[in-house]
Amino acid sequence: MQRSTWLRIAAVLTAAYAIAHTAGMPWTPLTGPDEQAVVDAMKDVHFAAFGVSRSYWDFYQGFGVAISVLLVVQAMLLWQSAALARAGGANIRPMIVTQLAGFMVNAAVAAKYIFAAPLILAALIACCLAGAPIGPRPDSRRNS
Repeated sequence: MQRSTWLRIAAVLTAAYAIAHTAGMPWTPLTGPDEQAVVDAMKDVHFAAFGVSRSYWDFYQGFGVAISVLLVVQAMLLWQSAALARAGGANIRPMIVTQLAGFMVNAAVAAKYIFAAPLILAALIACCLAGAPIGPRPDSRRNS
């Protein structure tokens, strides 16, 4: 399979990851009084952070939104990388390897701290990215 195809698949999977992550907002299942007590405590505990008052809930929500935004940006960059690869851009390999490393770490974090869905998505994206840099090198007769 061509390098650009692997990158397009990775881009689509990353977009799906972003959509699924965002759909999970507020990222905290409230199935009983114990969970509600934790959320209430996160909302109640405020502290000064660089001159503004924030709660743990504010940070939790902010980090969740930031992750969604970064996943969208990654999907866009992967889609753009596919276009560069199709045009014969062999110099995109370091960018692909960097994304690969990031999604491998993402999978490890999901395995340790989160749950199976993000682990599976990150692992599938990493597999696509692993296939991209080792694909056939572009030459003057064939696009990658």
